[in-house]
Amino acid sequence: MIRKSIKYLIIVLINLIILTGLLAYWTDFVELTFNSWVRPIEFLKIIGFTLLSLIGIRIATVLFRKRKTSIKKRIQISALITVLVSSFLYFDYSKKIYKNRIQKRELRKELALKIEPANGLAFGTKADNLTFEQYQEITRIKWFPKLQKDADSISYYYTYDGFLPDYSFNVSYNLPKNIEIDSTEFKYGKIEIDTIGNKKRISYSE
Repeated sequence: MIRKSIKYLIIVLINLIILTGLLAYWTDFVELTFNSWVRPIEFLKIIGFTLLSLIGIRIATVLFRKRKTSIKKRIQISALITVLVSSFLYFDYSKKIYKNRIQKRELRKELALKIEPANGLAFGTKADNLTFEQYQEITRIKWFPKLQKDADSISYYYTYDGFLPDYSFNVSYNLPKNIEIDSTEFKYGKIEIDTIGNKKRISYSE
């Protein structure tokens, strides 16, 4: 019985290894910096889909015995079941690999070079002189407040405690003097504004 099951287990194991490799590839430095739980959570999804594949193959083996299906065809059908069950993850990871590693490769590479560890609480990062596009990329992953498209020379400082909800956040950026400040994202902290030449320097802290 165990020998007969090995070939099915190998199919599922190969699928698990491939998905884990895809997960490791699309979760780059930027992703891991602002979403530290992404790999454990996604790996649990992979385990879940792997278990569903095993259930699907187990049901199929009952039909194989009744119809006396050949070994070659059993393996082909089992592989197909495994891929179909995991197709959502293959599609999702492929899309994220394209976005993170191809479409936005340079943007995320430049952003990664600007990110540094921040002193304060147990964990945290900071970055200076970010472009709007670079900061916007962070907001796609992290809860940081979104800024206006005219914002430039963006700096942020974020530290937090790993167990307690304590955190400290500050973002500052320049706006042209004639542009009104959109403060709809600034709900819980305070805003400070300084005028420097034809620019306004806005600082928001929580």
